[in-house]
Amino acid sequence: MKLRGIFSTVLLLAAPLAAQNFFPLEQIKPGMRGTGLTVFSGYQPEEFQVEVVEVLRNFHPNRNLILVRLQGKKAEFTGVAAGMSGSPIYFDGKLAGALSYSIAAFVKEPLAGVTPISEMLEIIEREASRNSELAAARESGENKFLEMALGLVAPSWENFTPTHLLQQRLTTAQPFQPLLVPLNFSGFQPDLLAQATELLKPAGFLAMSGGTASDEKVDKDAFVPGAAVSAVLVTGATDIEAIGTVTYREGNKMLAFGHPFFNSGPVELPIALAKVLTVVPSELSAFKIGVSAQMLGALRQDRTTGIYGELGNLPRMLPMNVRYVDETGKASSYQFQFTDERSLNTLMPLILRFVLVNTLQSGRLAIGENSLQLTGAVRLLDGQKVSLDNFYPGLTAIPGFGSLNGILQSTGEVAGVLGAVMANNFQPANVAAVDLSFTSLPGRRSASVDHVWLDRNEAEPGDSINVFTRVKIHRGAEVLVRKTLVIPKTASGAFLNVVVGSGRDMTLLEQRSAPGRFAVQNFEQLTTLLNARRRNDFLYYQLRVPDRGLVIEGEELSSLPPTAFAVLQTQNLKGNATFARERTLLELQHKIMLPSAPHSSAERGQEHLPYALTGSKTIRLRLR
Repeated sequence: MKLRGIFSTVLLLAAPLAAQNFFPLEQIKPGMRGTGLTVFSGYQPEEFQVEVVEVLRNFHPNRNLILVRLQGKKAEFTGVAAGMSGSPIYFDGKLAGALSYSIAAFVKEPLAGVTPISEMLEIIEREASRNSELAAARESGENKFLEMALGLVAPSWENFTPTHLLQQRLTTAQPFQPLLVPLNFSGFQPDLLAQATELLKPAGFLAMSGGTASDEKVDKDAFVPGAAVSAVLVTGATDIEAIGTVTYREGNKMLAFGHPFFNSGPVELPIALAKVLTVVPSELSAFKIGVSAQMLGALRQDRTTGIYGELGNLPRMLPMNVRYVDETGKASSYQFQFTDERSLNTLMPLILRFVLVNTLQSGRLAIGENSLQLTGAVRLLDGQKVSLDNFYPGLTAIPGFGSLNGILQSTGEVAGVLGAVMANNFQPANVAAVDLSFTSLPGRRSASVDHVWLDRNEAEPGDSINVFTRVKIHRGAEVLVRKTLVIPKTASGAFLNVVVGSGRDMTLLEQRSAPGRFAVQNFEQLTTLLNARRRNDFLYYQLRVPDRGLVIEGEELSSLPPTAFAVLQTQNLKGNATFARERTLLELQHKIMLPSAPHSSAERGQEHLPYALTGSKTIRLRLR
């Protein structure tokens, strides 16, 4: 479908943009009347009228705001709506600024704030210092991604919310606030949309359900003042994009919004023309429902007074391929692309978790208990891989948090790994792609470590010992697991501890005994730690001995002489050392395959399937 024809009227309003005159802020007086442009439906901007109420000087330090009253049948009916950010305002045919701020809620008149165009034009000048700003970009900041990836912290939605990033939009004192930015989530489940609304609305975003307009072909001539524009976060099997309005265009340069997106400075995000489906009037918060039509350029600057984009070259996006096999064996494939913008590396794990949960719920057509076998990896441009292989039961109890089903637990850990890699403070992640394959098994396939015993109470270094573990299947039988361990000949002391447990319990034990092992100091340590993540469907065995050691910058120094221990501890002025009270002599793992039916494992002919384990037990063994 070609759209050139419907833009002819709009182009007459906007051309020639290169010769566009601007209305000086100093000449704007109360009572002046002007016009604005915005899209109420479809692609074509429509006029509405405005009347100046007052000019607010020093609204921010060295920043001003024009207070206007919207007039006209449609504008008065809808009020100031989310998605109108950037709508150009003209006086005597000259561009004065962009509609950008709302004034409280439940107002009896459609009042709004306008960012002067002179303050928006400053953004274009910042493009000249783009490279130097990017070179001096700050680190991503504190996050809990690594802890969630390792299972040390519950993968709650709140733990994925990057407070330091989202609060950048909340610097305006009440009652003036930047207009809410509609975030279109195409094809999302209602419960996920409600969750997104709860997390993102305090930061100035309005999550809403929408669709796509990908069958409609447009070109860059459609980007005219008043047209709807979107900043694209995710595209493919689903789309997530922020909707606003074009303020000004000259050649391939474009200004929009009139307030920040995230206020991140130099950025590189795809931008697309958007189609407005309708404007939903509301006394609390009116909003536009819009969808992206086609990506045609890149957002280059995200500043206090608006955003700046260039039409033409599209920025790089990262592919995420998801395969889902349901309980009947039916396979479905989904392809996504998500932004590689470094300033959003702490936000995208949250967004991608929404995408993954929605994909798995849609594939299963339910949200109840089911277990998931996951294979996959985060692939880096240098050829490295970070493994995502694991098994997740239908329901897992998380102490102090509650329970998570297989979908929430698996997507939480995947998003945690992505966040740990993408938002690391050491180097650019350079992700090439994310590949995920989920296989669903019906029911809750979990078991607990019930009891552990040894075939002897004492042994010598070099001896073999048999470890017996009684595993209790959820609502099923008890199964006995036997494992032979060989005590290292280097073992010394009066005793050692034999620890048997699940991967998560072993990692929690390690965190308590030597927390410094998880304080990675470089990207290599980070990827090594992530690839060494313990799996849920393995039973782990450790032989541990008391130790006087230190972990310094992620490197463990074991069995230190008292003098060396004291010197290293005293001279560690950076404070990056922690105690290591125990040392692991040996760690082995055993994949757990248990009977699929809740009967004795002695029965023959039963299919054995993976189960996720919980719990741990410790036994002391004397050394001779």
